Amino acid sequence: MQDLLEQAVAPHEAGEACVLCTVVRLDGSGYGRPGARLFLSESGERLGFISGGCLEKDLCRRVWDATAAGPKLIAFDTAGNSVDASRYNTGCEGVVYVFGQRINDRVAGVIRRILNATTSGHEIRLLTVYRSDSDYAEVGDTLLIDIDGNFHQTNANTVGGSRQNSQSNQAYSSPAIAAFIDKLQSADRNCSFALHDSNGETIEAAIEIILPPRRLVIFGSGDDVIPVSTASVALDWRVTVVGHRVELTQRQRFPGAEVLCGSMHEIAEELLVHGTHFSDSADVVIMTHDFDRDVELMDVLLDSPVRSIGLLGPKRRLGRLVTRLHQRGRKLSDRDIARIRSHSLAIGARHRCDLTR
Repeated sequence: MQDLLEQAVAPHEAGEACVLCTVVRLDGSGYGRPGARLFLSESGERLGFISGGCLEKDLCRRVWDATAAGPKLIAFDTAGNSVDASRYNTGCEGVVYVFGQRINDRVAGVIRRILNATTSGHEIRLLTVYRSDSDYAEVGDTLLIDIDGNFHQTNANTVGGSRQNSQSNQAYSSPAIAAFIDKLQSADRNCSFALHDSNGETIEAAIEIILPPRRLVIFGSGDDVIPVSTASVALDWRVTVVGHRVELTQRQRFPGAEVLCGSMHEIAEELLVHGTHFSDSADVVIMTHDFDRDVELMDVLLDSPVRSIGLLGPKRRLGRLVTRLHQRGRKLSDRDIARIRSHSLAIGARHRCDLTR
């Protein structure tokens, strides 16, 4: 999704008409969960999916006319029953609600706030009103909570309009805003909800918890690193490949990845100081095929907050590595042991090494 949002802003800034489609609600079963997105530009560029491919063609055909006068909710009934004059006998037995909106300065501003947060490794929460009979909210209104707890409100009828509050909810005149904030703060997953204003009118909104891309750092640049990097990039992870051999550590070998060449130990220490790559949500895989180099890297990585450290080789090799670290004055804590993944490249898997065997 990160790449989709990044590429969605550029055509708008170049003056091209664009539309962003987001799954905001799913009743029953469906391929695209709430938060799935599809981007379309007037020139025909298309990114993302809202289903397994069965709904995209009709959405692309309908969404331009549907959003000509403003944001529009489009429903697809995959059970084959008529919803919004459409029939889709896919057998999924669900109703997929897709919110389409033209990208204008206001929408682009929301996207930039999301990108600024996720690029810096922070979670951000977004609420979007997709249906309203109330005078207190319009279709397309958004509310964002950033990492600092600031609320950013944009109104559908205001280009670039935004208000911010980091102290209390009383800065907002709409009685619906306090309820929106409570929902945003308490949500534990992407969801939709309905509430009623003081006049009994209904407002429906979607909540998205947008997490930063997973980060993976691979030490090694041999041929076996290529499929690991390729698969991780395809999952929209932020991948960094670190190697010491110039002829192997080339960007063209690892498309979509950041590639760093030099002393692996020195690069690891530099990344540890900067902290961006080695966060507590990052994973590391050591694929150097060099025992002494692995020992040096482990000595640095165990001082970092990374979630997991993957190692190639059998447990006997890991046992030797732990012994060498002990000789260097480092004794592994329970937390260290819990983070090490050996004999497998199942990144983030539940399996961990049993160093007692």
